[in-house]
Amino acid sequence: MLKITRSPFSLWLTSIVLLGAIAPLPALAQRVAGDIVIIGNSPNEWGRNQRYWNHLLNLSGATAAASAPATPNNSQEVDPKVLEQQLLRNIRVGQPQLQPVLKLPGSSVVTGTVTNNNRQAVTIQSINYEVVGTNGEILQTGAATPEPATVGPGQTVTFQQMLPTVPADIGARVRLSQPAVVLQGGV
Repeated sequence: MLKITRSPFSLWLTSIVLLGAIAPLPALAQRVAGDIVIIGNSPNEWGRNQRYWNHLLNLSGATAAASAPATPNNSQEVDPKVLEQQLLRNIRVGQPQLQPVLKLPGSSVVTGTVTNNNRQAVTIQSINYEVVGTNGEILQTGAATPEPATVGPGQTVTFQQMLPTVPADIGARVRLSQPAVVLQGGV
């Protein structure tokens, strides 16, 4: 004769499975095929993601634009690259300067300012520059991140980057390279 013993855990697990089969949980019972999970941090992103999935799946045969709800503030989708270029046009970088580091002879620091003339805040990943010698040769390239990196509308912030191997007294100058400003994560 075989004796089967059940642990309290196995009895609990069995009752949960049976309960789920008999009376499904309300959240699961309300889900149906075609439910859309909203992903994004704004109505603009929600609409863009929904249009993307509608277009990708094309389950209803309708066009993506017809099936996507209009966002309250922006009824037409803006290409992220176009928006990024518009934002970059309104960011001004002051001429960077090369300054000596007094406590560390033979070193310098690149300093400068950046101003956001947009109507919305932007997060700047980097300000790109080149250190150019007196004969026009590029001595070093680099990038600095402003502090704070998120620059509000009309706000001016500073950036600086230590250059331990470039003496400030060699007649070198600093110029912005292309692209001069890189936004964090695009737009």
